[in-house]
Amino acid sequence: MNETTGEEIHFTRAKMVISKLAGLSRVKFVLAVMANSRPRLRFLAHNLLKLLGHGPSVVYTYRIGGRTLTGFLRWKHIHSDVEVALELAVGDNYRLQQLPQPDFVIDGGANIGLFALAAAARWPKAPIIAFEPVHENVEAIRAHLRANHFENQIKVEEAALAGSDGSKRFFIRKSGQAGFVASSLPILETVDVACCALARFLPQDPDLLKLIKMDIEGGEVEVLEALFANGGLKKTIIVMEIHFPPATRQWIEDLARRIGYIIEFYEFGPVTAHCQLASPDLA
Repeated sequence: MNETTGEEIHFTRAKMVISKLAGLSRVKFVLAVMANSRPRLRFLAHNLLKLLGHGPSVVYTYRIGGRTLTGFLRWKHIHSDVEVALELAVGDNYRLQQLPQPDFVIDGGANIGLFALAAAARWPKAPIIAFEPVHENVEAIRAHLRANHFENQIKVEEAALAGSDGSKRFFIRKSGQAGFVASSLPILETVDVACCALARFLPQDPDLLKLIKMDIEGGEVEVLEALFANGGLKKTIIVMEIHFPPATRQWIEDLARRIGYIIEFYEFGPVTAHCQLASPDLA
């Protein structure tokens, strides 16, 4: 892949914001992005944002699938919430617009719920289950569901996807960097969280088209090993952000060959990468 400069990233993000947002929401989001990317302007941008809205969150609206959605940037977590919104509200990091309509959706590592909102807006007949172990994020998901009237379509599980049911030690860090794997980043809190095996939440009918999204901070190897212990599943698409890609990529490619799945990496960096796995019957 070609190396992208910081200025190119900022320009691309600015174009995305301009194309997906309008009116006051566009102004709010430009200020929020400016605060994230321009430290010298952070104080000014935050003060201007506070003039445009009051309360614990910055409210904005955007459009996906022909529907206007409401999003929140929490002041307490505004840096990480802006990054998530750039990926999933303003952007389409998992390329949903290129996918066939699923019959069932799993959102693993739902964070504040923006992937689930995007899926619900595009595919209003597909039931969705969102998994998120961090309680503050679960509260944000529920607020997004209420604001957008998706309570009946999206079910929230306050739990993490794992290889088996149970509980595990979970590390919460700054900027939304949380997970089961220890790292050099400072730990804000360590908690025990509920864990769920993915297989028991999938529909029993194997002919239903299943879309599984995973952004689970390094837990994807454990989850996929358990899910495909007995071979691949029919009619399954997995879109995910993998972590530690230099080590994980080879494992993912070996898994795809073993179960006969088609794999495509469409974004690859030193820390994370995005890829898609699809069962051969969807080729």
